[in-house]
Amino acid sequence: MAAAVPGVPPDVLARGAFVPRPAPVPWLGAATTVEVARAQEVLGRLDQDARRLGGDRSSWPLVRSTQVREVQHSASLDGVQAALQEVLLSQLPHTRSGHRVPEQLAGYLRASATGFAAVAAGEPVDSRLMCRVAAQFAGADVEPDQVWREGYAWLGGPDPREAYLLASPPGPLLRAAAAQFDEWSAAEPMLVVERVALGLYQWETWRPFQFGNGHIARLYVGLQLAASGVLSAQVLPISAWIDRNSDQYAEQIRRVVATGEYEPWIAFVARGVQQLCRQELRLIRRLEQARDDMLRRLSDKDTGMIRRIVADLVLTPVTNNRQIAELHGIDPKYANDLCRRISDRGLLEVVGKYGKTYYSPELLKLMSLTDPADP
Repeated sequence: MAAAVPGVPPDVLARGAFVPRPAPVPWLGAATTVEVARAQEVLGRLDQDARRLGGDRSSWPLVRSTQVREVQHSASLDGVQAALQEVLLSQLPHTRSGHRVPEQLAGYLRASATGFAAVAAGEPVDSRLMCRVAAQFAGADVEPDQVWREGYAWLGGPDPREAYLLASPPGPLLRAAAAQFDEWSAAEPMLVVERVALGLYQWETWRPFQFGNGHIARLYVGLQLAASGVLSAQVLPISAWIDRNSDQYAEQIRRVVATGEYEPWIAFVARGVQQLCRQELRLIRRLEQARDDMLRRLSDKDTGMIRRIVADLVLTPVTNNRQIAELHGIDPKYANDLCRRISDRGLLEVVGKYGKTYYSPELLKLMSLTDPADP
């Protein structure tokens, strides 16, 4: 009988802790190769359509929408609740201190910003970067070398009695697995969807850090897609697909652990990427349709700057007079006057009592959907 370990249920311990194998480069059959190629193609379409919306890629509302949906779908991991409006309000220029997001969500946004800034600077998505990402989850005072897990961890929710896999024990095994991962990432050529699938599995089953392991595994997907150049920004909420398919996701992980066969897992993830990309493409189409409808609802007298502001609301669905002034090179007082006129047309609503912050109910509702679908 296995010896008791504090914090680890005996029945999970008896199954044996997962010992990571070196990351493979499996030969793929024809059917899986087709699924991977289809996923790569639809990822390219998603990036093209997301770019069409325009804006600074690091602060696209679509990116913030993706990040918030990631947290919402991963809420069972950390108990985080998030609202896109609060996130966008907190990032407006000259915002009031009352508009703050929960610290756990702020940690996710910091971690995401750290990772994507590093990728934009040309850094590889390796264990060193992931340690820095994990440190951002923990807080500003935590150093990257302090994030390694010292206790036991498991997969299957916050209650260890519901766990389906005991992760690798803390200590040398985790460090060795990270070193193997870095060598594999640097040396082995493969299609990005194949690499993403294998990396997601590795980070999910290692759970190497004290902070944010589930989020970090999923964030790895976005970072690797950006590093490869397939996506320009974080616009694929992988947690939405994982959440919808949680039972099958756990079953597929257990299968790889038990058999060492990676091809079914790669095909599973490739199909999931295809489904998720099509979902996001529908969301982008609906956002563009909503923008066009808002422009049609303006009167013939609404020309020039008002139309430009309304057209750009898809980039700034939560905005204030300062942001409008900076984006369009106009005086803040004039920007506020224009926003009030747009509000009078029923296209914007005022936030709070000060009358200088606004939001588009239609656009924000679309971006806030955790599972966008056709109407």
